[in-house]
Amino acid sequence: METRGSRRTPLLPVAVLLVLAALAAVLTLAARGTAGPPAAVRDVPAGPTGPTGPGPVDLAALVDAYTEGFGPSGPYAVPDAGQRRAIADGVLGALDGHPDQAGRALARVGYRLTEFTEAATGRRVAEIADATAADGRGWGRVYLDLSVRAGWSVQVPHPVSDARTEALGVDLFRAAPGGVLVLAGAHRRAGPDGASDVAHRADTVFAAVVEALTGRGLPGIQVHGFDEGSLPGQDAVVSSGAGQPGPAADTTAAGLDRAGFAVCRAWREKCGQLGGTTNVEGRFAAGLAVPWLHVELGNALRTEPARRAEVAGVLARTARGWAAG
Repeated sequence: METRGSRRTPLLPVAVLLVLAALAAVLTLAARGTAGPPAAVRDVPAGPTGPTGPGPVDLAALVDAYTEGFGPSGPYAVPDAGQRRAIADGVLGALDGHPDQAGRALARVGYRLTEFTEAATGRRVAEIADATAADGRGWGRVYLDLSVRAGWSVQVPHPVSDARTEALGVDLFRAAPGGVLVLAGAHRRAGPDGASDVAHRADTVFAAVVEALTGRGLPGIQVHGFDEGSLPGQDAVVSSGAGQPGPAADTTAAGLDRAGFAVCRAWREKCGQLGGTTNVEGRFAAGLAVPWLHVELGNALRTEPARRAEVAGVLARTARGWAAG
């Protein structure tokens, strides 16, 4: 039979245990309130179209999926000046290493910044893209190599309509570090009265982004395609558009020569209407004396993977020269 004294002796240890448990709970809550998320957690989605897990992303497949529906009857909306400026500001914010600032600018127009690891190169890449589900405005995308300081851009104004220039843009972006890939978001004939032909219209997101990059002194290579029948005997045309030809034009043309391609040099030969002298991005670069190349390529050099890789290798040597200063 228990006595009153034997029932009371466990009370002190039990009370101590209760106090210690309460203290531990308080300390745990305090730690949770101040520690923040783990270092591996970032305020950036894990994949280019939302969280896709920690795995790398194949940029070529991503771009192909984005452009596969482009056609003359596709959607396109002419952006106003404020919309163009917001996206250009977002690109510059990302370029400067300020993703929060970039995100705020982009959010004003329904765009977003996402980071991922690119599968073929292992580099960190930032994507600036329309965040809306329909993505029906046709304003395009921008990819920035975050592994090193940006030093050049590759511009793809006519994806799909200049067949596989979008693939060449990816190949070149991968082949030389420090690049910015600027990709138009619609077929060149999608907009009324040529509104979506971003190589010849200044009121586009594409032009605003390229001008922002050029204003920072980044040289650019703009890639186009032509039908070989319009310039018989030539595989490629290299020019500086409205600007003066510089070392990059000579180097690029010579590299294509060595690869076995017939090259028309627009600054000293007649190359039909393929010199890019009316290109709005080229005219802007010429006004700032920033190096800029307009490269026209025949069908085989764009659509045959082996030849396209050779072209990308030549252009990458030009880009690496710019990046090296």
